[in-house]
Amino acid sequence: MLNLFSNISFKSTLFQKCINPNLLQIRTKMKSHKAITSRLIKRTSGLKRKHAGLNHGLGRFSTPSLKHLRGMTTVKKEGGYLKKMYPHA
Repeated sequence: MLNLFSNISFKSTLFQKCINPNLLQIRTKMKSHKAITSRLIKRTSGLKRKHAGLNHGLGRFSTPSLKHLRGMTTVKKEGGYLKKMYPHA
């Protein structure tokens, strides 16, 4: 029997038109969790986040104790769940 595809390469446009595009399997993109991306900043040293506890009820704290909560801190390596939520880190 004569092989019809013997002289057609797989990259040719003729062969690509013969394939049903619905049958092709495409890998989906790894999407990041949007809430995590708004709370974390990617740096060369790792991921950084804000300190917690600065939203309300601050009248009972002194100013030096509140100064320690300013700025950013690095995320610890135990946060393995972040790899699934923020895969591009």
